[in-house]
Amino acid sequence: MAKKFHSGAIYLGNSSFSECIYVSDEGLVITEGEYSSSTVQETFSLNGSFLSPAFRDAHTHPLFAGRESLGLDISDCLTESALIAKLKRYEETNPAINWIDAAVFDRSLDMKFDRTTLDKAVSNKPVVLHGDDHHTLWVNSKALEVAGLLHGELPAIESGSIDLDEFGLPTGILREWPAMSLVMNLAPKLTVAEDISALLWADKTMAAAGIVECVDAWIDRGMAETYFAAWQTGELNLDYTLGFRGDPKTFFDDISYFIDQRTLLGQTNGQVRGTSIKFFADGVFGSATALVREPYLSTGMHGESIWPEDDFRNAINMAHSHGFQIHIHAIGDAATSLCLDLLAELDGFTYPPVIAHAELTDQELLQRMADLGVVACVQPYWAQNNGLLLSCQHHLGEVRLASLYAFRDMLEADITTVFSSDWPISSYEPIKGIAVAVNRREHPTQPIHNADQAVSVEQALAAFTKNLKLMLKDQATGTLELGEPFDAVVLNQNVFEVPAELLINTKVLATFKAGKEIFRANP
Repeated sequence: MAKKFHSGAIYLGNSSFSECIYVSDEGLVITEGEYSSSTVQETFSLNGSFLSPAFRDAHTHPLFAGRESLGLDISDCLTESALIAKLKRYEETNPAINWIDAAVFDRSLDMKFDRTTLDKAVSNKPVVLHGDDHHTLWVNSKALEVAGLLHGELPAIESGSIDLDEFGLPTGILREWPAMSLVMNLAPKLTVAEDISALLWADKTMAAAGIVECVDAWIDRGMAETYFAAWQTGELNLDYTLGFRGDPKTFFDDISYFIDQRTLLGQTNGQVRGTSIKFFADGVFGSATALVREPYLSTGMHGESIWPEDDFRNAINMAHSHGFQIHIHAIGDAATSLCLDLLAELDGFTYPPVIAHAELTDQELLQRMADLGVVACVQPYWAQNNGLLLSCQHHLGEVRLASLYAFRDMLEADITTVFSSDWPISSYEPIKGIAVAVNRREHPTQPIHNADQAVSVEQALAAFTKNLKLMLKDQATGTLELGEPFDAVVLNQNVFEVPAELLINTKVLATFKAGKEIFRANP
């Protein structure tokens, strides 16, 4: 049945608008003549709403977000007493649970981030709290005890840290995955059915935000199998590109697994692709573990490299030789510089290499990215003066903090700049990311963060729609031009006409993928 959408503003992408749009039985955008000659026709009134190319998220973690949704939500706990009370209530009402997993805590709040604080709530079973940067864990004494970390010599870790108190005992704060994994590897594993359910929940949640495609940028053993099993249910809505995590300890053994899973996922008719490998070059600013050229004010250090440089070079070369997209987490300027040095040694990329985050940059780094054809995969929602940002100020100082998230400079350097959420670190809703990218704040009460780096609505839409197709070197364009899949989102207001400060109020009314409606809001 061919469809006609009308009576609303319609944005096709690439600065083009239309009064009507026509869709074939196969879910492709067609001409009015093709629509008129079709056997069966149907019309849809937009009733004054706004239709646009659907959103795409270039760096997110749907399976982690789904798993996290099964635990306790502590994001509303703004005081120590509120947190303790909520943990107590949860333990009392769920006595059969032998491991409490909760998310997320705001690292900028006035709390004593110590195991003894959590012991006041629950002391007889492990309690694990995820920080808002998801590079930090806060655990109680029982969790440390179960992991063998409370007494005796601590294990050597290649990066990250285990915070110690004045007595040389762990405080309960673990930074970066090598340290966090000492506890997390002991967490109860979900059943296959629970894991599939968690992923399908995340899939529906993203569809309701207008998203039709994303990159899951952290895939460990067992996770690709969950995607494949979810695809087999027939209930998976979105398209997914999976980024296998390159672990410095196991990468050269894991590469054969990545190749095997890429082959397995080839059976999904392109809905789930295993074509990327995700590397970590450094940590994060909140823990002073991102690699920086100028030392941190708090530690006098320059952060931590996740990989020995020769191993990093060899791993990237191996990923490249096997035709994977290289997708690198690099937050500090020194980390980005290192990555560009290694990428400059390669040529003939199957897919353009990606630097994710690129939070602290300068004109020289951006020019090098442009010259090498490196994609900047950035998170616009972070470009605001909130707890996540301000908790880094004592490490970076005001000048560096104010320079973060140079999106306009990236675009002006002709870098393919792709927006993403890094969910569950921050909101999965592209509308919020667009609003912050344009306004450099989420709420009118916030001070504006670096207004010179604000982008236009059209630039923000492109970064959340068609630019992912450029990043993935896809034949489809991510627009609604003739012949393209009808991947579209219907919004309650025209984002080109509404005052910028009201962008944040935009609501998703419906989402279409290849002509099929995958979400409709309740009337």
